[in-house]
Amino acid sequence: MALSMILIVYMKSLAKVAFVFGILLLGGAWLTWQMLGLAESECKLCIEFKGRTECPTAYGPNDEEALNEAHRNACALLASGVTEVLACNRAARQNIECKTRSY
Repeated sequence: MALSMILIVYMKSLAKVAFVFGILLLGGAWLTWQMLGLAESECKLCIEFKGRTECPTAYGPNDEEALNEAHRNACALLASGVTEVLACNRAARQNIECKTRSY
């Protein structure tokens, strides 16, 4: 009798944990889907800064946002410190390629 009560309590707590885990998993999947759905444009550009060049690809809801993100990504790899990052952000963009993503 006592063992069956312990098993019932254990199963109820296990069901609650499984339910919460399932909700979190579905929420994460929904959030990922929404974030990927915002990326309509894919852009690649090159930035040369202090003799080094980086050419990242980035995604965004439009070409301008995707280009800005690619520029920030390149500067994150090329510059260190606030002063260098600010200087890199003013560097000219080269080899710009953008395309619209299709699903």
